[in-house]
Amino acid sequence: MLILGIFAYQHDASACLIENGKLISFIEEERLNRERHSAAFPELSIKYLLKQHNKTLDDINYVTICWKPGLEIISNFVNVVKNFPKSLNLIKAGATQNEISLVSRLKKQFNLKEQFKKSGFKLNKKTKIIEIEHHIGHAASAFLVSEFEESAIITWDGRGENTSVLLSKGSGNQITKLKEIKIPESLGIFYSAITTYVGFKLFDEGKTMGLSAFGTDKYLKDFDDIIYKYENSFKINQKYFTYMTHGRNKYLSDLFVSKFGPPRKYNEKITQHYMDIAYAAQKKLEEIGIHLVKYLKKICPSENLCITGGVALNCIMNQKISETNLFKNIFIQPIASDAGTSIGGAYYLYNSILDYKRSYEFKNIYLGPSYSETEIEEYLTNKKLKYSKSENLFLETAKILSEGKIIGWFQDKMEGGPRALGNRSILADPRNENIKEKLNTIVKKRESYRPFAPAVLNEDKNTFFKMNYDSDYMILSADVVNDKKKLIPAVTHVDGTARVQTVKKDLNYKFWSLINEFKNLTGMPILLNTSFNENEPIVCHPKEAIECFLRTDLDFLILQNFIVKK
Repeated sequence: MLILGIFAYQHDASACLIENGKLISFIEEERLNRERHSAAFPELSIKYLLKQHNKTLDDINYVTICWKPGLEIISNFVNVVKNFPKSLNLIKAGATQNEISLVSRLKKQFNLKEQFKKSGFKLNKKTKIIEIEHHIGHAASAFLVSEFEESAIITWDGRGENTSVLLSKGSGNQITKLKEIKIPESLGIFYSAITTYVGFKLFDEGKTMGLSAFGTDKYLKDFDDIIYKYENSFKINQKYFTYMTHGRNKYLSDLFVSKFGPPRKYNEKITQHYMDIAYAAQKKLEEIGIHLVKYLKKICPSENLCITGGVALNCIMNQKISETNLFKNIFIQPIASDAGTSIGGAYYLYNSILDYKRSYEFKNIYLGPSYSETEIEEYLTNKKLKYSKSENLFLETAKILSEGKIIGWFQDKMEGGPRALGNRSILADPRNENIKEKLNTIVKKRESYRPFAPAVLNEDKNTFFKMNYDSDYMILSADVVNDKKKLIPAVTHVDGTARVQTVKKDLNYKFWSLINEFKNLTGMPILLNTSFNENEPIVCHPKEAIECFLRTDLDFLILQNFIVKK
């Protein structure tokens, strides 16, 4: 049984292969076409998967996609009628960044076989295309690959068809809906709207989260009128928003601007005002999030909780939920964005529809492309770069890092999801308080306030961080132990937190070995870890790593066992 799971035509297109219940590969289209948050049909991803595993489309039994365009059309029609004539703007909306227009997208979603054909693929007549509800796909991507036999599940994002939040229960192979929250009530849309107001682009919600740490509660009471708890749900005051009439082309109303002032332009200085707005938005997100999780616990009194959907990438809220101790065990799908629904859809078909017993547990996130030393050496030679091949890679690299150098680290299979987790990473010494500014300004070339993550040996995490949980995928933040903040200034955010990656020997032996060697040299079991990129998708191919190395101020590039110095 071979299932091709895809997601397309929204942001974060992706594809995966599941063979007899095992996830054998996953890739996001942006890593191959180099368009951030690509909304394309995942043509390159599908070609990669088939070639990598020596398969053809004739071998595919099913194709899944987690979007039901019929449901979206009904929702949009009701909304257009309700808000006519302002809602006519929606017909033109949806073309933000790499997304295509609403009408064009729906045409393509209704004729997926034609899209395969246009991309040069010929589907076997016996191959069935299965459409699955978006939030069911999210829920499946977490629960069906978790270790839990039963669990409460919460999925939250901007919207999926007409749903923004789904509370459900997982038991065995099945997922049962308990409560759906429909748009315009949407935590994802709310947070995206504030992200555009404080001067960032769509999909830069992580910047808003980082900025919020610099804010005060000046506008917190004002935001009580904008978004608030309502019975077992929440309400968003639509007087302040225009998403339902303008889509992503215009999120906020004139009333919002008259009350809080004009939005920040992208290149304008970030003043305290915008920090305070970000703070208010973050606190309200946490408040509503915990309110919903408490209600979920009430209607599904499990010891286990699965979380996913784009809002689940807010690691501060994840920390706050964990600290409620409402649930004994929590699994957050690390590929929580829409990209993860290619996995969820395939497993929902395999386990829930076809009723095959669950047998796969998601632990290995390193599911992408890898490259041989022969391939890598060929690229290094073509670029006429001087390099050496290390006989003791971890010790040599640890010494380089202990001397205050910044390296690009490229190893084995690429990780999935938005975080670099030790195979496509930029690494540095967390003890160096000056390294954060250098990384932000002349390497990553991004906003100076943005924090960097600590990658810590799992066995040493409690020495530095107040956490009673693992964070293997950098999707939870934690408070830094007070007397350790001064020891790791480069990875301690202004509010005393850090977005932690706990590194385990059995999950990533090479990365663990490097950090362990750094510990042996310096006594510090932590490295600063950030994604290997510069305002682009994370590097996937050796040539992209080399190009990023050459155009930035990285000191060293390490590709497998090859060490390149500027």
